[in-house]
Amino acid sequence: MTEPNPRTFVDHLNVYDCSKVSDAGAAVAIVSESGLHRIGIPESEAVEILDWGQVEADLTIPPENPTRLETTARAVGKALENTGISLRELGTVECHDCFTISGLLSVKAIGLAGQGEGPDYILAGNTSRQGTLPFNTSGGLIGWGHPTGGTGVRQAVTVWRQLTGKAGNWQIPISSDRPYALSINMGGNDKTVVAIVYRRAG
Repeated sequence: MTEPNPRTFVDHLNVYDCSKVSDAGAAVAIVSESGLHRIGIPESEAVEILDWGQVEADLTIPPENPTRLETTARAVGKALENTGISLRELGTVECHDCFTISGLLSVKAIGLAGQGEGPDYILAGNTSRQGTLPFNTSGGLIGWGHPTGGTGVRQAVTVWRQLTGKAGNWQIPISSDRPYALSINMGGNDKTVVAIVYRRAG
């Protein structure tokens, strides 16, 4: 809750509002059901990618409205449409909060709040680990670190941990009526976005 200090950074953002570009490694194995059996991993310890939405916009054109993540909204819409699920069925979200404003605007882009209502949605506790739709349960890009090219895979690892009950002291309950997870990975300030929907395989 440190007050923004434009003398040391930029208007309305301070160092705590920005993810730290870090170095890291993350990996996932993408296999078929028969592949799982061959490598000896039970389905209960795997997650399934149901579908995704990928949208690109022209990096050279500024957004019409900088308070709207239009590319993110389109990617999430495509992912949910492709899987045939609703927002009410999501149990957790990993969003690309490279800056606090990105996380806040993602709430609107996903469709959870109206324009200008994202702060109220977050302050009501909806995105906390105990909330109706926990976001970034491992700390997100700001709390965990942002290894740029590795971030999307790290988000998938966090989803896997949550859906298979391997998240340790930051585990959230995944209910049968909210069995799905969503990850959103962004490049170029909402210019290239991939949204993926997952569920536990077993």
